[in-house]
Amino acid sequence: MSSSSVAAAGGAALRGDGKKLVRSPSGLRMVPEHQAFSSPFGLDEPQWVPDKECPRCMQCDIKFDFITRKHHCRRCGKCFCDKCCSKKVPLPRMCFVDPVRQCAECVLVSQKEMEFYDKQLKVLMNGATFCVTVGTSEKPELMVCRLSNNQRYLFLDGDSHYEIEIAHISTVQILTEGFTPGGGNARATGMLLQYKEPGAQDVTQVKFTASEDSNSNKKQSATWLAAMHKAAKLLYESRDQ
Repeated sequence: MSSSSVAAAGGAALRGDGKKLVRSPSGLRMVPEHQAFSSPFGLDEPQWVPDKECPRCMQCDIKFDFITRKHHCRRCGKCFCDKCCSKKVPLPRMCFVDPVRQCAECVLVSQKEMEFYDKQLKVLMNGATFCVTVGTSEKPELMVCRLSNNQRYLFLDGDSHYEIEIAHISTVQILTEGFTPGGGNARATGMLLQYKEPGAQDVTQVKFTASEDSNSNKKQSATWLAAMHKAAKLLYESRDQ
């Protein structure tokens, strides 16, 4: 996609971001007014297992009665007793306003995701500087890369300007170097990203290479790449649900 064609649609990333408060059986949710403007990292609410189909807790197998009540996990929709589904934790991927009841297994998953929403999402929005090569261009351009506030676009700003819709990204590959003895982590040095616009026949590849200007820039770029790697995992999960 050319920078001019993207710029012509430049306001798209800023429009249609109104929110509305809705009540579901699971709790209050703050959702986009239009489904098309939902976060690409979001998850839909699950269908609850019908009460008549779960006479026993799906974790400990205790039988439900007037004393042992059944509860549905807001993340997986399965049916549990209070002991197996007692914790309430935030679930931003489903846009819940308040922490919601989840089973023990889902609590662990949601708590791990909170690092992305509490820390890594801010890292992506703050941005980092990379040498960027778009498509078949042979000349990289120094650009600041950041995630839009609505989480739906990747902005690339330099002499040129690009807006890549996150939902159109097909693959994300983090480039690394420097394996340490004993199996230590390699250092992230760049990223290959592929995306395809609706109606386009070809996939566009974008290469990001960390700037070598200073150690501080290298650290910022590596942190941003790590956050982007996590974002890609959530993106794939959202598509597979």
